[in-house]
Amino acid sequence: MPRLRFMIEDSIDRGAIRVRITSGHLRNRQFEVPRSEVRPTMEAVREALFSSLGGHCNGLRVLDLYAGSGALGLEAWSRGAASVTFVEKHARVVKQVEQNVEQLRSDELGMAQVYCADAVRWVREAKVSFDLILADPPYDLADAFEETLAAIESASALSADGSVVYEMRNQYEWSLPPAWSVKRDKCYGKTRILILKQEQR
Repeated sequence: MPRLRFMIEDSIDRGAIRVRITSGHLRNRQFEVPRSEVRPTMEAVREALFSSLGGHCNGLRVLDLYAGSGALGLEAWSRGAASVTFVEKHARVVKQVEQNVEQLRSDELGMAQVYCADAVRWVREAKVSFDLILADPPYDLADAFEETLAAIESASALSADGSVVYEMRNQYEWSLPPAWSVKRDKCYGKTRILILKQEQR
């Protein structure tokens, strides 16, 4: 397996790290994330993930759950998403995502909204449908996989041909609910990426 690469640069105050967007309108642009508070998806993993989705997100309605650094949602935004909704419960992290969205915003990009809320509760209450749901919860949330899929299913949050991309630690033991199927299961070092589809009733 090729060695994963992740571009990180210290910011001036050394209280943040900088992450690079890999492709699209914002290619090579960088944004800040709070040091030690989030775990940004590694650059090589993001490149591989979006390549497996066709390389672009043109016209898609995207939800970035457990947004953390916002790296996945910002990558989708750069790659042509019609809209990106970021949901993160930690206020300081949300503030940084909001700042990054405003810093990177341009006429070439779609809509972007940022919510400070619990991811599962937001999905259940918002009752909005998305074409692509990106879920990268903290690795210590043991029940997040089952709870997230259950919330998406009960709220009809995934469009008919939509996909859920779920990132987890590769040692995590998981079981797939009956209404779901795995379209891709790939490990990158200690990270596992699942691409899931919801079976049509």
